[in-house]
Amino acid sequence: MSKAFSDQTVLLLGNYRPTLAIARQLAHQGARVIAVREGCDRGAELSRYVTDIWDSPPIDGNPTVFIRALEAFVASDKRISIVMPVAEEFVRVVAENPPSLGDHVTLATMDRSLVNACLNKPHMMALAQEADVPIAPYTTAQKVQDLTRKASGIGFPLVVRPMVSTARIDGEKTVAITDGADLEECFTEWDDAWGGLILQKQAAGKRHNVYFAAKDGEIRRLLHAIILRTDRPDGSGLAVEGRTVEASDDLVRHTASLLQRLNYSGIGCAQFLVDEQTGSICFLEINPRIAGNHAVPEHCGLDLAGFLIALAQNRETGLQPLPYGRGGVRYSWVAGDVDGLKCSLKGRMIGPCAALRWMWDIPRTAFRSDLDVMFRWDDPLPGLANLCDVIPIVGHLSRLRHSRAGRKHQLAALDHNPTVHTSSSTELFKP
Repeated sequence: MSKAFSDQTVLLLGNYRPTLAIARQLAHQGARVIAVREGCDRGAELSRYVTDIWDSPPIDGNPTVFIRALEAFVASDKRISIVMPVAEEFVRVVAENPPSLGDHVTLATMDRSLVNACLNKPHMMALAQEADVPIAPYTTAQKVQDLTRKASGIGFPLVVRPMVSTARIDGEKTVAITDGADLEECFTEWDDAWGGLILQKQAAGKRHNVYFAAKDGEIRRLLHAIILRTDRPDGSGLAVEGRTVEASDDLVRHTASLLQRLNYSGIGCAQFLVDEQTGSICFLEINPRIAGNHAVPEHCGLDLAGFLIALAQNRETGLQPLPYGRGGVRYSWVAGDVDGLKCSLKGRMIGPCAALRWMWDIPRTAFRSDLDVMFRWDDPLPGLANLCDVIPIVGHLSRLRHSRAGRKHQLAALDHNPTVHTSSSTELFKP
């Protein structure tokens, strides 16, 4: 592998699954990698490919505090030449509060207007209609009193999600509603953090992901993957099993049409529902960021992270339009699978028979997969820690030690400097 990033230091914002894939890839190409501790998955601090960990201020606090801390941290380490927001929370904060990082630092992310356009769900739904991309009927509501009337106009069953992409409804990105009584039971109060609610007719089918890289609205790289199972029994939630396939002409055409209208430059993931029985397609969204299962397109040869960095540095991104990633690759996420089973049992979403089938599916999926999105034999600790975190009792002790380690280093950071602190990834887990 070429050493395209020799003598460069990359700061990754967000500690979750794709952070590991990017760190491993860039480190193999000669980069020194720093990651923030904060994120929905831990793992970066255990990776042999991550040199240092930055104890940043909480991203869900005052955005200005985080941006000022980011600027101070980058200024304190002159070796940092690339900053890449990974998790959606960081992509959004950086887009809304552009940091001043100096001329020598590349901010590898999409344009602010593009991020805002893609995260504006009603805007994207209207754009899909304009582009003749199939989409399920939808409406929006701005107060709880509107829900029943608006839902009746769409018809049940339907799905409800916040307009703000990082907001949650009782911890979930989307909520399935079967009838009016279910709607009234779920929504007795209004949360301003939602920014409004989108009500959409529920469509049938499996989720299809189209990972892409584009420049000036033209697709340059693409991979089509089907999500076979998720960590929720109803098919919502995070993928725990999937496979890549030969790219569908219809999905490529719909994705290309949307990217052309957005004049998209960068990387992302377009999501669709496809009904295997009828062949009907329903557009869901475009995520203008590194996708959660980023390990999959990188395993299949897309090098999306390298494309994004080259684009941000105004370098030639290489490859002619539409080189497709490798099909026929099966992937899994064992820790997410175990956690999904545990949460579904705890929430009484499944019965004993379904639980037994799920227990059988976990080892079956892992055995026949070509890759796990977190675990790798040459860098096993992050995946093992992720698995330990979701095992009862073991997970509690594992997370307790992790949180204590984080607090210890945050206190050390405050003693030294309120905004600047790193710690070696190997140092964190010494006795």
